Amino acid sequence: MKKERIGFIDVAKGLAMLLVVYGHNPLPESALKIVYLLNVPIFFLMSGYTFKAEKYESFFSLIKKLAQRVLVPYIVMNILAFPVYYITRERAIDIAAVKDFAVGMLYGSGAGVGLKCNIPLWFLPCIFIVQCLWYLTCKYAKKAKGIFVLAFSLIGFFIYPVLKMRLPWGVDVAFTGATFFAVGSFIRAEKAQKIIFKVPSVLGFLVMLALSLWLNGLNYGAIPNVDVNAMVFGNYFLFYLSTFCGCLAIIYLSKLLDKSRVLGYVGRNTMWILGLHSIFIQFFELTLKLNFVSDQRLNSFILAILEIGCVVLIKLIYDALKNMAQKKFLSEVN
Repeated sequence: MKKERIGFIDVAKGLAMLLVVYGHNPLPESALKIVYLLNVPIFFLMSGYTFKAEKYESFFSLIKKLAQRVLVPYIVMNILAFPVYYITRERAIDIAAVKDFAVGMLYGSGAGVGLKCNIPLWFLPCIFIVQCLWYLTCKYAKKAKGIFVLAFSLIGFFIYPVLKMRLPWGVDVAFTGATFFAVGSFIRAEKAQKIIFKVPSVLGFLVMLALSLWLNGLNYGAIPNVDVNAMVFGNYFLFYLSTFCGCLAIIYLSKLLDKSRVLGYVGRNTMWILGLHSIFIQFFELTLKLNFVSDQRLNSFILAILEIGCVVLIKLIYDALKNMAQKKFLSEVN
């Protein structure tokens, strides 16, 4: 049972990562309308599914762990992307470029005065804030979690129209992210699991996907499409209903595919793929200008698989070198 659950979670993250990379390649609006509806919300939701506030002795211990697991990769992967961004665009790296890069990285937003060299990394400081919000909610408002989740959803929906500016570290997006994160935490409960998985996975996938697409089609306020990073939601109710149905569709699909080693591996290495795939997108699109087929949707899917494959190859080489170094160290010690 434990192995099955781990497989289901990894596959769900793998599917989400595939949607993220696919959505960062050129796509027509009809495809983006579907991809952007699902890719970020399912990531927040599955992160909440695996998060356990009780694992951390204090808020400080959570901050310390997040700094190691989230902020360090955020800094490293931004630095790696910096020269690639300018090389692929044949632009000089000068003091102004370094300053612009440093300001964007410190601000940590996926829009406005934020990241330019590796925009997908906006998710990392944002998930940092989300986990802090949810930890504090679990610790100090256990009996009022539902009220706080409702408040998060409303703040996330109205904060940008009121302030008319983007906040650093994705604090504005974090309230919407915390809503999905909380739902992920709620559906981990045994009672919720019994209700959700009482429905056959194939039926659940088809029904939830159809509902998600139908409700999203009714959400005319989201122009040209729902985009959590850009804070384009359209209608409040239609946004949440369509995205929650879409997330459930991916969960049902992941249960069907929970034995997939490929998707499972991708799901276990989302940090690597999130942080490095845009580097390969820039090389393939701007430098090599790869175009395998005339159909844009299919071509972008092939590119997404290729980009994920390149990152996976780097990860495998890294693991091999790391193992070799460890064995050499142990042999020298012994």
